[in-house]
Parts: sequence; structure tokens; C-alpha cells
Amino acid sequence: MVEMLARTHLNLVESSRRLVRGTATQEGKGWLLAAGGIDHPVLANAAFRTDDDADPTELLTRAREFFGARSRGFALWARAGIGIDDDLLAAAEIAGMEVNYEMPEMILPSPVEEARLPVGASLRRVGSEQELLAYWDVVASAYGSLGFPPELFDACRGSRALLDDPDSALFLACVDGEPAAVAMTVVTHGIAGVYWVGTLEHARGSGLGRAVTAAAINAGFDLGGEAASLQASHMGRSIYEAMGFTAAYDYRLLVSSPPGA
Repeated sequence: MVEMLARTHLNLVESSRRLVRGTATQEGKGWLLAAGGIDHPVLANAAFRTDDDADPTELLTRAREFFGARSRGFALWARAGIGIDDDLLAAAEIAGMEVNYEMPEMILPSPVEEARLPVGASLRRVGSEQELLAYWDVVASAYGSLGFPPELFDACRGSRALLDDPDSALFLACVDGEPAAVAMTVVTHGIAGVYWVGTLEHARGSGLGRAVTAAAINAGFDLGGEAASLQASHMGRSIYEAMGFTAAYDYRLLVSSPPGA
């Protein structure tokens, strides 16, 4: 199980690298720093530990140098409740970083039953640039209703990288021909990571989100995933639990403010 938890974390790190492709990243001795398309310190600029033995003080020093050179703050993603990142959490506290958000890392050991689509709905794998634009439009609107800045996703709209990636699959669900829900999987380290699941407000509660999530999960297993994983929002956790996901640990996001803030 310890080895599985390590791989779910590395899937998140590698997926994040791919999703910010074309922007600035720096990889060091046991960490990855990723600066996204905007300067939002929590959502677009992240520091990850990739080696559990990496020195936490050096990681934070490098992160502050990297993001500080860009006049940005950043969020450190640390695993809480399982002991692995206790030294990193302690170093972040000493450095004055503040907890901004926590979310459970959830794991599913096997594929799920396909969900029934509501009347008037259709579901397909994204295969064109037009469908890719529709995918990120749904994400921007769905997450925008929860307070995410829509411009967070601008860099993703212009990148075909995920379409051309043999280890990724994106799904788009429509209602009466109009895009309404999305989900993707990125398979690395034998883990099918499920990311950017979103449903437009008017379509929530219809089962559409569950259907598109199930499609992404099962595609991840078809692409070689031995288990599926995701980081659940408070809104989505009960849905994922009903699908068979269980929480393994919590991600704790600690924020370092921009220089001079």
C-alpha cells in the first residue's frame, strides 16, 4: 500500500507537469516547481516533493527563489496524516506558510460500471481541437461558479498536448447537443489519475457528472492503470465514495505569499 500511495502522488506531480506544459517549470533534487499561466498563488503555482527524502528546507528555499523571481506566491502540496511529509509540513510552518485548503486523495482499485446517461445526453471522447476548446470552456464555467478565476484555463485551451498524449483521455458529455460535463484521465506510474471533472450548474444532479467520470476512470484502466486516483472536492466526495473510492490521505495546501505582500 505504501508503494501505491507513492505512485498516486507521482501521478499528480507528472499530470501537473503536463497540464502546465509550455509555461515555466523547474525540477530539482526531489522536487518539481510549476508556474502556470497566471499568478494566482494557490491554483496556478505549485511546489511538489518528488522524493520523500528531499530536504524540506532546501525545497522551500528553491521554491521561494523560483516563484519570487516571477513576483509570485505559490502553494506547497504536502501529504498529511500518513507521516511521509511530516518534516515538510513542519518546515512550512516554521517558514510562516499558511494552510489554505485540504482535500482527500482517493483511490479506486478497479473499473466501475458505466453510468446511465440522462435523457437527451450523449458522451464522447475528445478528439478534435473544437472539442478540446469545448472541454476547457466547460471547466472554466463549472469551476468559475465555485470561485476559480476563468483565466486559469486559458493556457490549456491552446494546447493539443493532451490530445496527442497516448496516456491521456478526455471526455465530453453534451445535453441536447450542448457541452455540459467533462472529465479526463492521465495514466502514469501505473495510476489512472482523474482530473478536472466538471459539470455546468444547470446539469448538476442529473447523473451526467457521474457518467463522464466513469468513462474517464474506465479509460484509465484500459490505458494500463492498475488503480484510479483523484483529489476530491467537498462537493464531489460523496459521489466518488458511492463509486467505490476510498480516502487514503489528505493533501494540505500551504501558501507562501508573493514577495512584498
